[in-house]
Formats: sequence, C-alpha cells, structure tokens
Amino acid sequence: MKESSINCVIFYFSQIVTGNTKRITEQIAEGLWSGGHCELIRLTKYQNDIKLIQGFPFEEYDLIGIGVPVYYFHPPYHILFELEHFPSLNGKKGFLFCTSGGNPGSTLYQMKKVLDKTGLKIIDGNDKWIGWDVHQLYARQKNSNGLYGWLPSSYGHPNEHELNQAKEFGRILIKKTLDPKISEKIDFWPHENASAKMWSWKGIQEWFPPFHLIKEKCTLCGLCAQICPWDAIILNPYPHWIKNCDRCYICHLKCPENAIKCDFSKQIEYLENLMKKSEKNKY
Repeated sequence: MKESSINCVIFYFSQIVTGNTKRITEQIAEGLWSGGHCELIRLTKYQNDIKLIQGFPFEEYDLIGIGVPVYYFHPPYHILFELEHFPSLNGKKGFLFCTSGGNPGSTLYQMKKVLDKTGLKIIDGNDKWIGWDVHQLYARQKNSNGLYGWLPSSYGHPNEHELNQAKEFGRILIKKTLDPKISEKIDFWPHENASAKMWSWKGIQEWFPPFHLIKEKCTLCGLCAQICPWDAIILNPYPHWIKNCDRCYICHLKCPENAIKCDFSKQIEYLENLMKKSEKNKY
C-alpha cells in the first residue's frame, strides 16, 4: 500500500427491483476515489459469483468492502453462503454495509461472523441507510398496485442526505485504512427479534408461500431463471424450482405474464399486525 493511497474493491449485491444498495455502493466508491482506486464487483448469480470469488486477486487490494440489502432482518442467505467461499484474508482490512426498510436486524453481525473465519479485519460498517422497501408483503398498503406495494416510511430512500453520508463514509474509510493502529470494529448489533429468529434459513422455507406456475400464462421467456440470484429455477421446459431459496420473490414480482402465483394473505396479515403494534409503541 502506498503511503497516501489505497486500492479498494467492493463486492455488492443489489436487487434489480430498486437498486438501493447499488446507489449507496457507488457513493462510497466516489468517496474512496478521493484517496486511491476503487473497483466495484456486482454479485448477481450464485454459481457465477463463486467462480469469480475463487479466481479473484484479493492480494492486490488493501481494503475489501461488502454490501447487501436486508432480507427479513438478515443478509440474503445466498450471500452468506458466498462469503463462506472467500479465501484466507489475513492482513487485509474490510468494511461492511447494508440497506434496509428501516430495521437491519443483525445483518452486519452475521456477515462478520462468517468473515471472521477468513481473518479479514473489519474496520468499519454502516447499517443505517434506508432503501425503498418493495415487497408483496405490502400488497394491502395504500401505495399498492394490487400485487405488491412498499413500506411507506421507506419511499424516497436512499435520499440525498443518505447518499452524501455514503460518500463521506468512503472518505473516512481512507483514513482508517491508512491508520496502522486502527482497531477492529466488534460492536455490530448481535440481537434478533422474534420475527428474525422465526425467519431463519429453514424458517423462511416453511413460513413463506410456495411458488405455483400457471402454465396457461407462461410463455417460456425464461426471465425468472435469468434473474434468480440463487440459481434456484431451471426451464424444463417450464420454470421449475429445484431448491430452497432466499424467498426474495423477484421471479414472482417481475414475471411479465403474472404466471407465477404466491398466496401472501397469511404473511400480509402477520406483517400488518406487526406494523400496528409498532405504531402503538411510538405513543
């Protein structure tokens, strides 16, 4: 590492629906560019990502960042599985960040727990940036189109203030990376609420609705398989779900023919009761 500059890489996953994490990532990178070089690596498909990670020249970088959206108070599980493929990174510094609808849970703590096995020294992190939270769980909200909606408090985020914060975060990372005495950040929030505990990897498979294909509507366009980040869908010749997944439901959300059916009625009722309780607790 040069005396006054750093070489950084940021691995990030960002949903194709909103791109919240992508926007934050780009601002962090802009801040980092003021003190060196920053490369962005967008994670998109599990198998492709694993190949990329296994062949990546980590030794060329002084700082390694990882950013994700929050799924049900957790990192996307497929990203946690990808982090398990990172090589030994002893002597390297890193940072973590995420975007959420407002409650990130223990997302960064869970990511760090996996990365601790690699020896990566996490020097900073941010889980405070809000992103526009779009999901079928909000299908009864006033902003719904009948199939999905969004968390009202998340609309318009990340805003200009948050994007500026991300850029400043990048600038601060330069100073911390260049500091030979910088300490490891170990105070990430570790606790999970009742919903987060229920929505474990196994829990989301059992609790969230299954996928049903309406063959009469399906045109075999293959979009669902193309956009599935976990490679959980194959065409045979119709879409077929071959393994448990993150339950992001982007295949359902983005199907141009609405040929994928998922009954969210039970989950919507549960979420709305949570939101009502949250509102009462404010007063």
